Amino acid sequence: MEQKLIDELEKSKSGLRALFSEKLSGNVSEKDIEFILGSIDKCVFGMVQVMKEGKSIHEKFFSDIILNSIDAIIGINNDDNIFLWNKGAENILGYAKEEVLGQKWGIIIPPNLRKRGEMELMRRKIKENGFISNYETERLTKNGDIKNVSITRFVLYNDRKEVLGSVGIVRDITKEKHLEKELREKENLALIGEVVSSIAHNLSNPLNIISGNADYLLLDKNEKTDGYEELKIILDETTRITKSIRQILNFSKPVNLTKENSDMNALLSSVIDRAKFLATNKKIEFKKSFAPDIPMVKIDKEQISDVFLNIINNGIQAISNQGTIKVKTHLKDNNVIIELSDTGNGIPESNLAKIFKPFFSTKEYGKGTGLGLAFADRIIKEHKGKIEAKSSLGLGSDFIISLPV
Repeated sequence: MEQKLIDELEKSKSGLRALFSEKLSGNVSEKDIEFILGSIDKCVFGMVQVMKEGKSIHEKFFSDIILNSIDAIIGINNDDNIFLWNKGAENILGYAKEEVLGQKWGIIIPPNLRKRGEMELMRRKIKENGFISNYETERLTKNGDIKNVSITRFVLYNDRKEVLGSVGIVRDITKEKHLEKELREKENLALIGEVVSSIAHNLSNPLNIISGNADYLLLDKNEKTDGYEELKIILDETTRITKSIRQILNFSKPVNLTKENSDMNALLSSVIDRAKFLATNKKIEFKKSFAPDIPMVKIDKEQISDVFLNIINNGIQAISNQGTIKVKTHLKDNNVIIELSDTGNGIPESNLAKIFKPFFSTKEYGKGTGLGLAFADRIIKEHKGKIEAKSSLGLGSDFIISLPV
């Protein structure tokens, strides 16, 4: 553009020189004409310089916005190769620019979404509409984490309206999704609380009357008396129903923590001593492996004890006749790690993602409400900790709990 302007200027100067010589002949010297043309040169070159500087500032402004945006901005050519990767993309997805330029953009799509054809789906939508707006999905980071993202993507054209590729703006919405999930869980708990409170109110009096009468009738009966077994079943079942309603009511209430500095090794030893009484009909060996350098942890001792006891009791129930319960502690990254393992039947892989959800249970009817592990997950989260499970069918289960010091 600049050279074209200079060429046109040279042509115009030749015409102006001829015009000045013809019209001003005898009145203006050749030296004056050269001075006038030189002044025109300076003016034009000054204007060109101003235009160049203005364009440079304009380009730098938009370049800085793109390269330094907190959102990931990713350019993809017609061969599905990445040609643009800004700092936002580096921060969100973990790859440095040098690692991804020229690579297929499929590296950031989780394997399950690749199998479901997400690349082809997005390619088709771009082709049909020319853009994708606020498309919510997941993306894979360099270290293997999954991020929830919202994507806006549009086609890129050249001056001849030919497609050069597309540019995607990827916004990390992982925190928003996590907060939405927490809000839904709290809303569900509130709804459960309302429903169960109503049910408990309506059932408590009839259940008390039934259990009271059954208990009264059992006073003058023994195991050999007619009707003893039937009355015992009535009493046991009403007690079970009452206990289940109480568990659900407790679970639906807000958690109130009373924290105090606690010795985790001593607390676990106490829990194991209590758990031994739950395994009286089985040959179960309890093994402890406690790190001596575990610092005091500020926790609600009663609620954390219930978490440990519930998990150990599940392990006892998963062991058929004989087996081992292992309890281990160690310190990692300023967190106390507690590992609770059993050699029971194990949990199917398809159920591992569900075991911490309320009312999910693999136990037989009447053996549980499906709230034990959901309660454990809730209590650990209230302590700003984490709980995860690993299991293999026939080999047992491991529960790993992390509590911050």
